[in-house]
Amino acid sequence: MKSASLLVRATTVFFLAVLFHSAAFADALTDRARRLLEQKQPQQAYDLLLPQEGARAGDPEFDYLLGIAAIDAGHAERGVFALERVLAVQPNNHVARAEIARGYLALGERDSARREFETVRQQQVPPEVKATIDQYLSAIAVSDVTQISGFVELGAGYDTNVNSATGSSQLAVPSLGGAIFTLDPTATRREDSFTSLAGALNLTHKVSREWALVGSAAGAQKWNTHADQFDTLTLDGTLGARWSAGDNAVTLAGQFQDFELDNRRYRETKGGIAQWQHNLDARSQMTLYGQYADLHYPTQDIRDANRSVVGAAYGKVFSGAYSPVLFLSAYGGTEKPKADNVPHLGDDLYGARLGGQLRLALGWTTFGNVAYEHRKYGGPDPTFLETREDNQTDASVGVAYLVRPAMTLVGQVAYTSNDSNIQLNKFNRTVSTISLRWSF
Repeated sequence: MKSASLLVRATTVFFLAVLFHSAAFADALTDRARRLLEQKQPQQAYDLLLPQEGARAGDPEFDYLLGIAAIDAGHAERGVFALERVLAVQPNNHVARAEIARGYLALGERDSARREFETVRQQQVPPEVKATIDQYLSAIAVSDVTQISGFVELGAGYDTNVNSATGSSQLAVPSLGGAIFTLDPTATRREDSFTSLAGALNLTHKVSREWALVGSAAGAQKWNTHADQFDTLTLDGTLGARWSAGDNAVTLAGQFQDFELDNRRYRETKGGIAQWQHNLDARSQMTLYGQYADLHYPTQDIRDANRSVVGAAYGKVFSGAYSPVLFLSAYGGTEKPKADNVPHLGDDLYGARLGGQLRLALGWTTFGNVAYEHRKYGGPDPTFLETREDNQTDASVGVAYLVRPAMTLVGQVAYTSNDSNIQLNKFNRTVSTISLRWSF
């Protein structure tokens, strides 16, 4: 591949550049590692330096050499981690920043690589370094004409409430004079173990400098061990166009979803989204969006509705130790039933979400998020004789370990609490999952 050959040819250029700006290395270990890199033996240099990482981490010269050796020997994740330590101590070390961009490129993180290369190119670096950076940026641009990415994920776990149902077995029904009824077991909380299979495919194809076609397809299947009447299948598809210029991007796309319960179609969704993204700087972005969906329930037409949501989001990637990522969003909307005289099936809603991730150590990342949504329905429920209001809180936390390039082991716990003034709609749920994801 063109980009791979550029990686090899650029190593010497960057290495010579750092020698121009640095003093001679002070000890035999780094001196020997430097000679091995000059002789194009990165694996040997990596094997030499790695055992000393625990003792020497934080020494910019050692971390720089370890970073280069790791990237050139095919251990890009470890190389990026070592070079991040260099930049934490020497944020103006432009050569280390160029090398970390190489690491990002080797990991397939083109946007991060582009950002770092462009940052270095704006600095006062030798002409040969700028020329090499231009080659990288050109290679990234060529690869960006058509981008295909995706993943396949196999998981297993335990769900304390597979049917998102109340834990109460009996309810008073006000419309029948407060009579007490015993619920069918399928309408009360069921817990079970499960296995899951999910996958997604994303496509971006540039048709001009500003315009690109975008599309995606995704699916997720969950099989419960015993309560198989609550097995679910979700299929999603998106197709649209994106216009990009400078720091702005506008996307218009159609969205489609089929949700099945117990191998039967439960809900069909079709609609669209309009989205504007604006890069505030190289590491932060804001988004405004509007979304419309036509909801159809094949076996319960009376629940058919039109859903509209508008929202805003903000995300930021921080530099330095742990490479923190933060995102937050807020939204509001309405769901209006299509049928007449059923206002209790529609609602007005608003909500917010906060989340982020941290890189803990080599190959290890932790992540989490918390969300809140309030829903107020359009009229009194004919059975319970009061207007339903829900306050739903979701929270999740997890850890991911990069087993090898493109293979990640993920452990996650997600909790949902729906506090409703109608007992039938009140529930708690905890889902614990461990999964293995293959990315491409």
